[in-house]
Amino acid sequence: MDPQEYLISTLESLQTPIKAESIGKTPLEEAIFAKVMSKKFRKLKADEETIKVTRRAIHTAVSTGQPVIISFLFGGYKLWRFDEAPEIDWAEIFAVTYFVRWLKTIAAVYPPGVTLDFYSEDIAVETLNNIARNETERYSQTFKAMLDWIRPYVPQNVNLSYRRYGDEYNTYADYLRELDAGKARILRQNHGKLPTLNDAQKAATELNVRLLPGQDSDPLWREKVEVVHKGVEATDTMSRYLNDPSLIMACPTKYSGWVAVGSTKRSYAKFWAGVGALQRAGSSFNELVLTPNQLKTTEFEWAPIKLDGLKGKSFSQLRILK
Repeated sequence: MDPQEYLISTLESLQTPIKAESIGKTPLEEAIFAKVMSKKFRKLKADEETIKVTRRAIHTAVSTGQPVIISFLFGGYKLWRFDEAPEIDWAEIFAVTYFVRWLKTIAAVYPPGVTLDFYSEDIAVETLNNIARNETERYSQTFKAMLDWIRPYVPQNVNLSYRRYGDEYNTYADYLRELDAGKARILRQNHGKLPTLNDAQKAATELNVRLLPGQDSDPLWREKVEVVHKGVEATDTMSRYLNDPSLIMACPTKYSGWVAVGSTKRSYAKFWAGVGALQRAGSSFNELVLTPNQLKTTEFEWAPIKLDGLKGKSFSQLRILK
Protein backbone atom coordinates (compact mmCIF):
# COMPACT_ATOMS: atom_id res chain seq x y z
CA MET A 1 0.00 0.00 0.00
CA ASP A 2 1.41 3.38 -0.97
CA PRO A 3 0.47 6.71 0.69
CA GLN A 4 -2.14 7.53 -1.95
CA GLU A 5 -3.83 4.15 -1.53
CA TYR A 6 -3.70 4.50 2.25
CA LEU A 7 -5.46 7.87 2.18
CA ILE A 8 -8.20 6.56 -0.12
CA SER A 9 -8.73 3.49 2.06
CA THR A 10 -8.94 5.74 5.14
CA LEU A 11 -11.70 7.82 3.57
CA GLU A 12 -13.59 4.72 2.46
CA SER A 13 -13.34 3.27 5.97
CA LEU A 14 -14.61 6.53 7.43
CA GLN A 15 -17.64 6.27 5.15
CA THR A 16 -18.64 2.84 6.50
CA PRO A 17 -22.16 3.10 7.98
CA ILE A 18 -22.43 3.07 11.75
CA LYS A 19 -23.66 -0.24 13.18
CA ALA A 20 -25.98 0.12 16.15
CA GLU A 21 -24.45 -1.39 19.27
CA SER A 22 -26.56 -3.01 21.98
CA ILE A 23 -26.00 -1.57 25.44
CA GLY A 24 -28.06 -4.22 27.25
CA LYS A 25 -29.19 -3.02 30.67
CA THR A 26 -26.61 -0.23 30.84
CA PRO A 27 -28.30 3.17 31.27
CA LEU A 28 -28.03 5.17 28.05
CA GLU A 29 -26.15 8.08 29.60
CA GLU A 30 -23.60 5.68 31.10
CA ALA A 31 -23.14 3.94 27.77
CA ILE A 32 -22.49 7.28 26.05
CA PHE A 33 -20.12 8.36 28.80
CA ALA A 34 -18.10 5.15 28.44
CA LYS A 35 -17.69 5.77 24.69
CA VAL A 36 -16.67 9.39 25.21
CA MET A 37 -14.05 8.32 27.75
CA SER A 38 -12.81 5.31 25.79
CA LYS A 39 -9.09 4.70 26.36
CA LYS A 40 -8.81 3.94 22.65
CA PHE A 41 -9.04 7.71 22.04
CA ARG A 42 -8.48 9.44 25.38
CA LYS A 43 -4.80 10.21 26.01
CA LEU A 44 -4.97 11.21 29.69
CA LYS A 45 -7.02 10.36 32.73
CA ALA A 46 -10.05 12.64 33.07
CA ASP A 47 -10.12 14.84 36.17
CA GLU A 48 -13.25 15.48 38.22
CA GLU A 49 -14.08 18.69 36.34
CA THR A 50 -13.91 16.86 33.00
CA ILE A 51 -16.18 14.13 34.30
CA LYS A 52 -18.68 16.71 35.60
CA VAL A 53 -18.73 18.73 32.36
CA THR A 54 -19.05 15.60 30.23
CA ARG A 55 -21.87 14.04 32.25
CA ARG A 56 -23.75 17.37 32.25
CA ALA A 57 -23.55 17.65 28.45
CA ILE A 58 -24.61 14.04 27.93
CA HIS A 59 -27.60 14.52 30.21
CA THR A 60 -28.56 17.71 28.36
CA ALA A 61 -28.48 15.88 25.02
CA VAL A 62 -30.32 12.74 26.14
CA SER A 63 -33.02 14.63 28.06
CA THR A 64 -33.86 16.64 24.94
CA GLY A 65 -33.25 13.93 22.34
CA GLN A 66 -30.61 16.08 20.64
CA PRO A 67 -27.20 15.03 19.28
CA VAL A 68 -24.32 14.92 21.72
CA ILE A 69 -22.00 17.86 20.96
CA ILE A 70 -18.24 17.53 21.29
CA SER A 71 -16.60 20.92 20.85
CA PHE A 72 -12.97 21.76 20.06
CA LEU A 73 -11.76 25.26 20.90
CA PHE A 74 -8.72 25.79 18.71
CA GLY A 75 -6.32 28.52 17.61
CA GLY A 76 -7.88 29.05 14.20
CA TYR A 77 -4.59 29.59 12.39
CA LYS A 78 -1.61 27.58 11.19
CA LEU A 79 1.49 28.25 13.25
CA TRP A 80 3.39 30.92 11.35
CA ARG A 81 6.69 29.03 11.63
CA PHE A 82 5.60 26.45 9.04
CA ASP A 83 5.86 26.84 5.27
CA GLU A 84 2.28 25.54 5.13
CA ALA A 85 0.97 28.67 6.85
CA PRO A 86 -1.43 30.35 6.62
CA GLU A 87 -3.40 27.40 5.17
CA ILE A 88 -4.33 24.09 6.76
CA ASP A 89 -2.37 20.97 5.89
CA TRP A 90 -2.58 17.22 6.47
CA ALA A 91 -2.56 17.72 10.25
CA GLU A 92 -6.11 19.10 10.12
CA ILE A 93 -7.32 16.27 7.87
CA PHE A 94 -5.74 13.59 10.04
CA ALA A 95 -7.26 15.18 13.15
CA VAL A 96 -10.76 15.38 11.67
CA THR A 97 -10.71 11.76 10.48
CA TYR A 98 -9.43 10.64 13.89
CA PHE A 99 -12.15 12.58 15.70
CA VAL A 100 -14.84 11.21 13.38
CA ARG A 101 -13.71 7.65 14.18
CA TRP A 102 -14.21 8.51 17.86
CA LEU A 103 -17.64 10.02 17.27
CA LYS A 104 -18.78 7.00 15.27
CA THR A 105 -18.35 4.83 18.37
CA ILE A 106 -20.57 7.23 20.34
CA ALA A 107 -23.21 7.37 17.63
CA ALA A 108 -23.30 3.55 17.65
CA VAL A 109 -25.01 3.66 21.07
CA TYR A 110 -26.93 6.93 20.60
CA PRO A 111 -29.19 7.10 17.52
CA PRO A 112 -29.67 10.93 17.55
CA GLY A 113 -25.97 11.07 16.73
CA VAL A 114 -23.06 13.35 17.53
CA THR A 115 -21.89 16.77 16.36
CA LEU A 116 -18.20 17.59 16.05
CA ASP A 117 -18.14 21.33 16.72
CA PHE A 118 -15.00 23.32 15.85
CA TYR A 119 -14.88 26.71 17.59
CA SER A 120 -12.17 28.92 16.11
CA GLU A 121 -10.55 31.48 18.38
CA ASP A 122 -8.89 33.22 15.45
CA ILE A 123 -9.94 36.78 16.27
CA ALA A 124 -7.85 36.52 19.43
CA VAL A 125 -4.74 35.48 17.51
CA GLU A 126 -4.23 38.98 16.17
CA THR A 127 -4.06 40.48 19.66
CA LEU A 128 -2.31 37.48 21.21
CA ASN A 129 0.22 36.20 18.65
CA ASN A 130 0.41 39.13 16.18
CA ILE A 131 -1.06 37.11 13.31
CA ALA A 132 -2.52 39.32 10.58
CA ARG A 133 -6.24 39.14 9.87
CA ASN A 134 -5.74 38.09 6.24
CA GLU A 135 -3.80 35.03 7.47
CA THR A 136 -6.51 33.87 9.85
CA GLU A 137 -9.10 34.48 7.14
CA ARG A 138 -7.16 32.25 4.76
CA TYR A 139 -6.88 29.53 7.38
CA SER A 140 -10.62 29.73 8.01
CA GLN A 141 -11.38 29.48 4.28
CA THR A 142 -9.21 26.40 3.83
CA PHE A 143 -10.50 24.75 7.01
CA LYS A 144 -14.12 25.17 5.96
CA ALA A 145 -13.32 23.96 2.44
CA MET A 146 -11.72 20.84 3.94
CA LEU A 147 -14.82 20.15 6.05
CA ASP A 148 -16.99 20.49 2.95
CA TRP A 149 -14.69 18.09 1.09
CA ILE A 150 -14.75 15.46 3.84
CA ARG A 151 -18.48 15.58 4.68
CA PRO A 152 -19.51 13.09 1.95
CA TYR A 153 -17.27 10.53 3.67
CA VAL A 154 -18.85 11.07 7.09
CA PRO A 155 -21.83 8.87 8.16
CA GLN A 156 -25.19 10.60 8.37
CA ASN A 157 -25.52 10.82 12.16
CA VAL A 158 -22.10 12.39 12.66
CA ASN A 159 -22.27 16.11 11.90
CA LEU A 160 -19.44 18.59 11.39
CA SER A 161 -19.88 22.24 12.38
CA TYR A 162 -17.55 25.24 12.38
CA ARG A 163 -17.98 28.44 14.34
CA ARG A 164 -15.82 31.50 14.97
CA TYR A 165 -15.45 33.37 18.23
CA GLY A 166 -15.17 36.62 16.28
CA ASP A 167 -18.60 36.13 14.72
CA GLU A 168 -20.11 36.59 18.18
CA TYR A 169 -19.26 40.32 17.98
CA ASN A 170 -20.85 42.98 15.81
CA THR A 171 -17.53 44.77 15.33
CA TYR A 172 -13.84 44.27 16.10
CA ALA A 173 -14.09 47.24 18.45
CA ASP A 174 -16.71 45.34 20.48
CA TYR A 175 -14.24 42.47 20.84
CA LEU A 176 -11.46 44.83 21.97
CA ARG A 177 -13.75 46.39 24.59
CA GLU A 178 -14.61 42.98 26.01
CA LEU A 179 -10.96 41.96 25.92
CA ASP A 180 -9.92 45.07 27.85
CA ALA A 181 -12.56 44.26 30.47
CA GLY A 182 -11.33 40.68 30.61
CA LYS A 183 -7.71 41.72 31.09
CA ALA A 184 -8.72 44.15 33.83
CA ARG A 185 -10.62 41.33 35.55
CA ILE A 186 -7.56 39.07 35.43
CA LEU A 187 -5.27 41.76 36.85
CA ARG A 188 -7.74 42.50 39.67
CA GLN A 189 -7.84 38.82 40.57
CA ASN A 190 -4.04 38.83 40.69
CA HIS A 191 -3.96 42.03 42.80
CA GLY A 192 -2.55 44.04 39.90
CA LYS A 193 0.44 41.76 39.39
CA LEU A 194 1.44 40.06 36.17
CA PRO A 195 1.18 36.24 36.19
CA THR A 196 4.19 34.08 36.99
CA LEU A 197 5.05 31.68 34.17
CA ASN A 198 6.90 28.39 34.42
CA ASP A 199 9.46 27.34 31.83
CA ALA A 200 6.92 25.36 29.81
CA GLN A 201 4.55 28.33 29.62
CA LYS A 202 7.37 30.63 28.55
CA ALA A 203 8.43 28.18 25.85
CA ALA A 204 4.87 27.92 24.54
CA THR A 205 4.57 31.70 24.39
CA GLU A 206 7.89 32.02 22.56
CA LEU A 207 6.80 29.37 20.06
CA ASN A 208 3.45 30.93 19.22
CA VAL A 209 4.05 34.69 19.29
CA ARG A 210 5.41 36.33 16.15
CA LEU A 211 7.29 39.16 17.83
CA LEU A 212 6.69 42.73 16.78
CA PRO A 213 9.77 44.95 16.39
CA GLY A 214 11.04 45.74 19.87
CA GLN A 215 8.47 43.58 21.68
CA ASP A 216 11.11 41.36 23.24
CA SER A 217 13.05 44.36 24.57
CA ASP A 218 10.52 44.28 27.40
CA PRO A 219 11.66 41.56 29.84
CA LEU A 220 8.02 41.01 30.85
CA TRP A 221 6.63 40.59 27.32
CA ARG A 222 5.75 36.92 27.91
CA GLU A 223 3.79 37.72 31.06
CA LYS A 224 1.92 40.52 29.27
CA VAL A 225 0.97 38.11 26.47
CA GLU A 226 -0.37 35.73 29.13
CA VAL A 227 -2.59 38.51 30.49
CA VAL A 228 -4.11 38.80 26.99
CA HIS A 229 -4.53 35.01 26.87
CA LYS A 230 -6.32 34.92 30.21
CA GLY A 231 -8.22 38.07 29.31
CA VAL A 232 -9.75 36.35 26.27
CA GLU A 233 -10.90 33.48 28.47
CA ALA A 234 -12.40 36.00 30.90
CA THR A 235 -14.53 37.82 28.31
CA ASP A 236 -18.27 37.41 28.74
CA THR A 237 -18.56 35.90 25.27
CA MET A 238 -15.87 33.28 25.74
CA SER A 239 -17.16 32.49 29.23
CA ARG A 240 -20.60 31.72 27.79
CA TYR A 241 -19.02 29.29 25.34
CA LEU A 242 -16.80 27.62 27.94
CA ASN A 243 -19.74 27.17 30.32
CA ASP A 244 -22.33 26.03 27.75
CA PRO A 245 -24.02 23.02 29.41
CA SER A 246 -24.66 21.34 26.06
CA LEU A 247 -20.96 20.97 25.16
CA ILE A 248 -18.48 18.23 25.92
CA MET A 249 -15.18 20.08 25.76
CA ALA A 250 -12.32 18.27 24.02
CA CYS A 251 -8.79 19.21 23.06
CA PRO A 252 -5.59 17.58 21.86
CA THR A 253 -3.70 18.33 25.10
CA LYS A 254 -4.33 18.63 28.83
CA TYR A 255 -6.79 21.18 30.25
CA SER A 256 -8.95 20.69 33.31
CA GLY A 257 -12.55 20.08 32.26
CA TRP A 258 -11.63 18.91 28.75
CA VAL A 259 -11.26 15.41 27.33
CA ALA A 260 -7.66 15.12 26.07
CA VAL A 261 -7.67 13.03 22.89
CA GLY A 262 -4.58 14.19 21.00
CA SER A 263 -4.77 14.92 17.27
CA THR A 264 -4.26 11.38 15.99
CA LYS A 265 -3.90 7.94 17.56
CA ARG A 266 -0.16 8.53 17.98
CA SER A 267 0.08 12.33 18.26
CA TYR A 268 -0.57 14.51 21.28
CA ALA A 269 0.22 17.79 19.51
CA LYS A 270 -2.26 20.53 18.57
CA PHE A 271 -3.15 20.13 14.89
CA TRP A 272 -2.98 23.88 14.14
CA ALA A 273 0.51 24.06 15.66
CA GLY A 274 1.83 21.05 13.75
CA VAL A 275 2.10 19.53 10.29
CA GLY A 276 0.86 16.16 9.10
CA ALA A 277 3.03 13.19 8.13
CA LEU A 278 2.76 9.45 7.65
CA GLN A 279 4.99 6.84 9.22
CA ARG A 280 5.24 3.37 7.71
CA ALA A 281 3.79 0.60 9.86
CA GLY A 282 4.17 -2.73 8.11
CA SER A 283 1.96 -2.67 5.04
CA SER A 284 0.10 0.41 6.31
CA PHE A 285 0.87 3.80 7.89
CA ASN A 286 0.47 5.75 11.11
CA GLU A 287 -0.88 9.30 10.94
CA LEU A 288 1.21 11.86 12.81
CA VAL A 289 1.10 15.55 13.68
CA LEU A 290 4.65 16.87 14.03
CA THR A 291 5.54 19.85 16.21
CA PRO A 292 8.25 22.30 15.07
CA ASN A 293 10.81 20.55 17.28
CA GLN A 294 9.83 17.12 15.97
CA LEU A 295 10.03 18.37 12.40
CA LYS A 296 13.58 19.62 12.98
CA THR A 297 14.77 16.19 14.15
CA THR A 298 12.81 14.02 11.69
CA GLU A 299 14.01 12.69 8.36
CA PHE A 300 11.34 12.35 5.72
CA GLU A 301 10.71 12.16 2.01
CA TRP A 302 7.88 13.66 -0.01
CA ALA A 303 5.25 11.47 -1.65
CA PRO A 304 3.06 12.88 -4.46
CA ILE A 305 -0.67 12.87 -3.66
CA LYS A 306 -3.77 13.61 -5.71
CA LEU A 307 -7.20 13.35 -4.11
CA ASP A 308 -10.15 14.53 -6.19
CA GLY A 309 -11.66 17.76 -4.91
CA LEU A 310 -9.05 18.41 -2.22
CA LYS A 311 -7.51 21.80 -2.93
CA GLY A 312 -4.77 23.81 -1.25
CA LYS A 313 -1.06 24.37 -1.52
CA SER A 314 -0.25 21.59 0.97
CA PHE A 315 -2.12 18.68 -0.57
CA SER A 316 -0.12 17.77 -3.67
CA GLN A 317 2.49 16.04 -1.51
CA LEU A 318 2.84 14.47 1.92
CA ARG A 319 5.75 13.86 4.27
CA ILE A 320 6.66 10.18 4.75
CA LEU A 321 9.02 9.51 7.64
CA LYS A 322 12.14 7.54 6.79
